[in-house]
Amino acid sequence: MAVAKTGLYLQSSVSALRGVGPALVQRLQRMDLWRVQDILFHLPTRYQDRRLICPIAALQPGQECAVLGEIVSINHQRGRREQWLVTLSDGSGCLQIRLFHMVAALRGQWQVGRRLWCFGDLRGGFHGLEMVHPEWQMADVPQFQAPRHLTPFYPSSEGITQAQWRRWVAQALTLLDQLPDYLEDRLPPHWPSLREGLRLLHESADEIPSPQHPASQRLALEELLANHLAVRRMRQPGAMQNAPCLHSDGQLWQRFLAQLPFVLTGAQERVIAEINVDLARHRPMRRLLQGDVGSGKTLVAAAAALTALEAGYQVVLMAPTEILAEQLYTRFQQWLKPLDWEAGYLVGSRPPRARRETLEALASGRLGLVTGTQALFQEEVEFSRLGLVIIDEQHRFGVEQRRQLLEKGAMPHLLVMTATPIPRTLAMTVHADLEVSVIDALPPGRTPVETLVMPDSRRPQLIGRMQHMLEEGRQIYWVCPLIEESEILELQAAEASFADLQSTLPGVTIGLIHGRMRAAEKAEVMAAFQSGAVRILVATTVIEVGVDVPNASLMVVEHAERLGLAQLHQLRGRVGRGAQQSSCILLYHPPLSSKARERLRVMRETHDGFVIARKDLELRGPGEYLGTRQTGILQMRVADILRDEALLTLVPVLAEQLLREDPDAAQAIVQRWLGNRLDYGQVG
Repeated sequence: MAVAKTGLYLQSSVSALRGVGPALVQRLQRMDLWRVQDILFHLPTRYQDRRLICPIAALQPGQECAVLGEIVSINHQRGRREQWLVTLSDGSGCLQIRLFHMVAALRGQWQVGRRLWCFGDLRGGFHGLEMVHPEWQMADVPQFQAPRHLTPFYPSSEGITQAQWRRWVAQALTLLDQLPDYLEDRLPPHWPSLREGLRLLHESADEIPSPQHPASQRLALEELLANHLAVRRMRQPGAMQNAPCLHSDGQLWQRFLAQLPFVLTGAQERVIAEINVDLARHRPMRRLLQGDVGSGKTLVAAAAALTALEAGYQVVLMAPTEILAEQLYTRFQQWLKPLDWEAGYLVGSRPPRARRETLEALASGRLGLVTGTQALFQEEVEFSRLGLVIIDEQHRFGVEQRRQLLEKGAMPHLLVMTATPIPRTLAMTVHADLEVSVIDALPPGRTPVETLVMPDSRRPQLIGRMQHMLEEGRQIYWVCPLIEESEILELQAAEASFADLQSTLPGVTIGLIHGRMRAAEKAEVMAAFQSGAVRILVATTVIEVGVDVPNASLMVVEHAERLGLAQLHQLRGRVGRGAQQSSCILLYHPPLSSKARERLRVMRETHDGFVIARKDLELRGPGEYLGTRQTGILQMRVADILRDEALLTLVPVLAEQLLREDPDAAQAIVQRWLGNRLDYGQVG
């Protein structure tokens, strides 16, 4: 083992490691490795077993192995490509080593009669088996030591070799006894210590450590705990401040319920009760509402909004797109007018005069509720008495955007909603700054949407089916992933599909909507589709969320193989909102990749948004699934939030214990695992 520099400590800069100069310091810092302790937690991704010395006579082509022998000849060839052919013998046979470059210092070591240890891949050559540029050590020097443990391979970057990583880790391991184990007395006796786990992962002397190995699980638990604590820390400043107490006697809500043509589900009533308890407290509510497409999240938002309005406070409801924001505005207008309240609408494309009137009404307090997009947290937007912030499809927004909107009031309550759910145990870690409510039931009478998967070669049969549906008075969505033709992706674009359907179905009114259109144009087309004047709506995925047209009973998605499960599920949720049986046709262009085939299979076999979300998480991984704006949990070194889901149940308990008994230890764990990645942002 390498001897550490004098004065080397866990908290020393990586520059204190022997062999790390200024250029390497910069490279390590770009990998978020700043201290010697960080090197300990830079863990191998794979291992090689170089401990067994193989007899040369027993070697086979394609084998990866270590050999030990004597150099019996060195042949220097000066052809078009200079090379050295070194013959190695161990008494059982001979092996040729081929080198294409040999610096002077190397030539001074490689001499006939010397003993050499090599490790590499074997291949057939002109003169039998050979290794090309193997890893090597001279075996006839006192410091030679054949590997005694598995050889680790570390995540790296350009300019850093595996040999350098191993030397730096060896130096850091000399300080392992100094490493504090903050969970040592908080875990059952069968759990290995942190030090045991780290030494085994860096220097395993037995089998290759699997992710289920106790050493890996011990580190995975602490890493999950660090992420959980970091996210929880976001709400601490807000939790200490007084929020408005939004308490009402429920008269507005009762009047609202009386005008509904249906009754609430038990799941909706339970979630509304949870929210009302939060709103009545002086501690700011920070709650995530998860519910499948069509589960009635907007109605729950209305319940919270009415409580705030009756308590004398304003409500803001932010959506990711202007289409969704306008639909929410229309719906809340319909709900609030009979109750003698008005809803406002604020998006970037509103005419200056209408925008100015809305801003004045909000600032003066005349307007109680406003829906809109990111225009809501612009500097000129002021509220008189903001008490509740509601964010729909929250996965489209980052924590920074949430923070900007919350700053519009004096510690308002926050309700964020999503139809892209994640497992509850995962939500407790990823969204540890939020309490989690789940609507786990759909309203009665909703018929599951029939989902069919077919190749795009069957388009003519599909057009025939559409003609029958149109004759019955139904409406149709036709969704395309792109706006214009792309020769690279060979996708059928919305404009091409629009023209194709117009020629195939003459006499049928067809509308086109996509993200590049002006807001007024989009609103006009959507209004025509909602009224029934437009029979087929050709659109990009801009209509993924929020659009509600009960008479639309067929959803066609072109190139469905290009879309993720969450997007496909959201699109399918646009139909099945009326009384008639609805269908979703997923068209694909063969051949399909294995992942695309699996996504389409899942869509065909299940309608459960939670099942779909879990499968989406498995297929895409946490980084892509959760989105970089949402959480710092993306760069896991050891843990896997799906594989290690059982550990997630331990995390909140350990977090509570640490924060109560040893908050300094909690902070140290966060710093150890996240270091300079603490970029979560405060959300109030």
